[in-house]
Amino acid sequence: MASRVGGAEVEHKDRLLVRRWMETERPPLPPDRLIDGLQVTRFYGGLLIGTVIKAPLLSSGQVTLGVWAVDSGLRLLIAPAALAATSLVVVVVYALAARRGLGNQLGRRLRGPAVALGAFFGHVLLTVASVAAILWASNARSDHSLNGAVIVPILVVATYAAARGFGFVLFAIPALSRHMFRTVELHPALPAVITVVFVWTLVLQDLFFPVADWPVQATLLSAGGALAATGIALIELHRLRSRHNVRLRTVFTAPGDDTGPTGGS
Repeated sequence: MASRVGGAEVEHKDRLLVRRWMETERPPLPPDRLIDGLQVTRFYGGLLIGTVIKAPLLSSGQVTLGVWAVDSGLRLLIAPAALAATSLVVVVVYALAARRGLGNQLGRRLRGPAVALGAFFGHVLLTVASVAAILWASNARSDHSLNGAVIVPILVVATYAAARGFGFVLFAIPALSRHMFRTVELHPALPAVITVVFVWTLVLQDLFFPVADWPVQATLLSAGGALAATGIALIELHRLRSRHNVRLRTVFTAPGDDTGPTGGS
């Protein structure tokens, strides 16, 4: 998103930060429209598994609109942090498995995912802390426990910080669909793996930590959505192997790396 200032086009500040921290500078693979389409479908489909996929239960009268709205809202709120946590776990597991094959390239290849995850987690925490500060200041204002001269600056600063944090997360979502916290710099197949792990954690959440007393069909719908996302990810992995000779079990060597590809990870 860009605006015009004095006739010149100026890109949004948060968009610039997302481009700097969340997008890889040098794509590890040549352009592939099919993979681009699969990535977008897999990513947004995975996010919608916990929300839209349960909508048919509304028409059957098995759940109320309020229960569905609360469950969907909570899923959407926790999805960014849950996706980041899933990415962190997958990156750590892969780095431990591939450390011998990557050798001295491991530290450099981990730099991008570390920067992206750190920036994303930082802005999520900034948003949460700012919203908490707004609620606390508003409550203090209502019960007159703090002077207005103190509360107003807190509200102004916290509102600005919340807007900046939320804006960054909002602009980061499209970048995640393709770069997935820059894990493509570690291995181009990792975004697909991360999505598969993420969608199945949503199914497990339905099974063990449901927001409400959902009928069994809700879990079946979530499992069906997870299977669909897994199928798309498998097609993407097959495309990476057949078109670009990239295999998950082979340490990926990006252009310019000193190490050669080795079998097994």
